[in-house]
Amino acid sequence: MKSLDECVLKLKSLNVDDFYFELLILENTPEHSEDINNLVNRYQSSSFIINRSLEIRAGIPFARNTALKFAIKHDFNFLAFIDDDAYPDSNWLNSLLTTQVKCKANVVTGPQIPIFPSDASNYFRFACIYSERKFTQEQTVSWAATNNVLMELSFFKEKNLFFNENLTQGGEDKELFLRSTKAGAVIFWDSNAVVSEIVVDSRMTVSWAIDRSFRHGATGYTIESATKSKVSTIVVCLFKGSAYLVKSFLFFPIKVISSKRSTLDCICDFFHGLGFFYGIWSKGKFKKYL
Repeated sequence: MKSLDECVLKLKSLNVDDFYFELLILENTPEHSEDINNLVNRYQSSSFIINRSLEIRAGIPFARNTALKFAIKHDFNFLAFIDDDAYPDSNWLNSLLTTQVKCKANVVTGPQIPIFPSDASNYFRFACIYSERKFTQEQTVSWAATNNVLMELSFFKEKNLFFNENLTQGGEDKELFLRSTKAGAVIFWDSNAVVSEIVVDSRMTVSWAIDRSFRHGATGYTIESATKSKVSTIVVCLFKGSAYLVKSFLFFPIKVISSKRSTLDCICDFFHGLGFFYGIWSKGKFKKYL
């Protein structure tokens, strides 16, 4: 609740130029939370509207589809997603909308910057698993993540595009935006639309990094199959799985001797590669990720 409280406070303090927005808090729980009820009462005002919606089916794609359907039903022009443990820069929405208008984008996405505790080890600080993708301003990209994204709702409504509810194990955002790109969407990167996320202690463990890397690989089959034939999906997953395995061994000596790199990358690459092979074997089936 502390991180959500801080996130809502930051959203309430956003700089807003010539547009109106409302906040939707989506609860993916069996019933509404009294803590969130208190939070809404604390920040709700005539100039800052907070909506609440409940999705009792446990799973991220169910929750995100509920948010998407809510925005379409209430005739909003755009829907922006941010995680409840992330904090937006004061110009976050302004920047996303500026890029959308300038580039006539269907989707605009930006970076999520990790904030480590002051005593965090470089073993984790320098690991790629915690870093953001890097692109130039207004570069087109093939997919976006829902930790920082603005969606033009008319496009998604016209194309009937929603999150894949079979992907309760993760990767549903990447899969949706890959399908969107195939359907004609143009996705732009906005380096100035920054959100930050505090890296909590529970995520600074080797086991967490392994689990996340393996899941990224294991969901690869379903993600790739969204835009490819079955044969092409298998070939691509075999190639990517092999490439990650080779990379894990090939770059190990470099990671060991470099003061700005982490050998955790090699561990993550190894399990990322194994994940792809598991995904082929299981046809993309994986444990739920809630």
